[in-house]
Amino acid sequence: VRPFLTTAQELSAAPDAFREGSRPAIGGGVLDGYQYRVQVSPLDCTGCELCVRICPADALKLQDLESAVAAEKSNWDYAVTLPERGDEIDKTSVKGSQFQKPYLEFSGACEGCGETPHVKLLTQLFGERLVIANATGCTSIWGASNPSFPYTVNSKGEGPAWANSLFE
Repeated sequence: VRPFLTTAQELSAAPDAFREGSRPAIGGGVLDGYQYRVQVSPLDCTGCELCVRICPADALKLQDLESAVAAEKSNWDYAVTLPERGDEIDKTSVKGSQFQKPYLEFSGACEGCGETPHVKLLTQLFGERLVIANATGCTSIWGASNPSFPYTVNSKGEGPAWANSLFE
C-alpha cells in the first residue's frame, strides 16, 4: 500500500480506475497541482486485513485474489512508473515521509509483522544511505532469504546496505 502523486498530464494517461480513484492532494502549497491516490499492490497482499481495519475512511475492503488482481494490477503497474517526487516534499514530516520511495518492498514477513513497517520507514527517511547491521532472528529470515531480497534500489542502482552477523 503506497501513496502516489500525479500531475494532470500523468493522470490523463492513467487507467480509468486509477483516474477515478484519485483526489486532489491537500496539505500545503508543495502539494498544490497534484492528484493523490493510495494504491495497493494486489499480487503482494498477504490477506492479513490490517490495512482494511486501520483505514480511517473505510476505503479498503478485502476481496478474493482473482477479482483484486483483475481490478488493481493495471493500476499498480501504472503507479510504479510515475516519477519519484521525494525531493519536492519535506521527508521529516509524517506525511512527507510517506511520499518517499520505500526501499523495503514485499518482504514476505509474517502477516501483521510489526518489524517491517519500522524498517520501511527507516528506508524512506534514509534511503540509499541506510546501513542495516542485522541481528540473527526474524529480520534475517524475511530480510535476506535466497532467492528473494525485499530491499530495492533507486534509478542509479543504489540502495540500503544490509549485513548480518551469525556470531554476535
